[in-house]
Amino acid sequence: MLFTVVTTAALAQGYKLEQRIGFPDFGFMEAPGAYEGPVFVLSDDFPTEVPPLDPPVADILKIDFRTDPMSYVLAVRDYVFAGNIHGGPVSEDFILQNNTAGHDWYHVPWQHWGATGREGYHGLTREGPLAPQVLHPDQSRSSYAYAVGFYNGPGGYTIGQVWPSPDQGPDLAHMIAAMEEGFAFPEGTVVGKFLFTSLGADQVPWLANPLQWQAYMYECDATDSSQCPQDMAGAPRASHMVNLLQMDVMVKDSRAEEAAGWVFGTFAYNGEAAQSAEWGEAYVAACADIEGPGKNWCNLMPVGVQWGNDPDNRMSFINDKPTATRINTDLKETWINDDPALPGMHLGFNSRLNGPADNPSSSCMSCHATGQVASVSAIMPWLPPNNIPKPENGTEASDEWMRWFRNFSDGEAFDRGEAISMDFSMQLTKSVENYIEYINATQQGHFALEYWGNTDSHPVSRGALEASN
Repeated sequence: MLFTVVTTAALAQGYKLEQRIGFPDFGFMEAPGAYEGPVFVLSDDFPTEVPPLDPPVADILKIDFRTDPMSYVLAVRDYVFAGNIHGGPVSEDFILQNNTAGHDWYHVPWQHWGATGREGYHGLTREGPLAPQVLHPDQSRSSYAYAVGFYNGPGGYTIGQVWPSPDQGPDLAHMIAAMEEGFAFPEGTVVGKFLFTSLGADQVPWLANPLQWQAYMYECDATDSSQCPQDMAGAPRASHMVNLLQMDVMVKDSRAEEAAGWVFGTFAYNGEAAQSAEWGEAYVAACADIEGPGKNWCNLMPVGVQWGNDPDNRMSFINDKPTATRINTDLKETWINDDPALPGMHLGFNSRLNGPADNPSSSCMSCHATGQVASVSAIMPWLPPNNIPKPENGTEASDEWMRWFRNFSDGEAFDRGEAISMDFSMQLTKSVENYIEYINATQQGHFALEYWGNTDSHPVSRGALEASN
């Protein structure tokens, strides 16, 4: 009888959420039969025309992110939450096809392929490393972040232009045209992304009172990532609980002219302070009516907002082992939350915006600016093939280093004239790269664009300092 009940629930999810067989949903999961519960279903029924803006997005675009960044980023967070949090088990939240607010959300296909590919519980992909002490002075163990991202209706339109059918490869015509015409992603595109880690409050105190999902992750990431093999070949996976660490948002807002029309925001989970008197009511209001553990989604505390890279701010400061958040008041295109309840954040280069799972020598904008096909330049200047040395704290960064900290016009590729801009979408960039790797492996074929740039390996991956062996 128990077997019958579990199987029926799984089948119900299947025919309700996957009414057509589209792109592969995930790449790694327990075998069918060994596991019979719900699994991740890719939301890939992309609109063929740009849909009208959801009313909350129209309201967001009326808020001035320069003068009221807190209201702006909380409004974006509340829009992401709306209809995706249901008040029951958190494992049932953010099944995009079950949105109860009438908002459509979509995933980027072709994240299932390769060693970092999607797992089958929630569609989490393995992202960047979390080296010791990069989150908290007590952190002694290395780990990796696991993440899932999603786009609202206007963003789903662009994804569908690049991936019009699961029966064919990517079509880059829309992105090529946008380099001349601008706005590959329409005004009002909103992107959300959650990052999880196996690290807990014993390593990172502000991850107390956690919000947890199950993940089919690499065993070595659940113990100590410094013991993982370099290429992850043959590394075993198993089911583990992971803790919410970070949330990122992006909004296509034409007022952000310095950042190709994108406004970036990031949040850090702060379960340690969630019940304290200092915790601002504005942070938790969106979850006031939610029953049970779903309230913990509102433990995500704003770290900041970015709408440009302050290219003239070149004095170097990299806070790779933070004990406190260092705010650079000279930055004019980044706002950092100065709430004393915010845990010590490393931020990015010279305190530009970056989240806890991001590299302290970069910034939100700097990483996403490298979203292009082919990936001629690495996501960070010190990675191959660029290999630009990190500047010492207190010194002026070189012109070569500052190429990653410039501002961009809409449609501009990071390596202009050498690559096709993916309009700051690292997920689209990774999806095209994955497809090419798949063709190389299965059909023994190559594409001309593989020869456009440097052929050295520099995978698209965020993250704080590479964990040392």
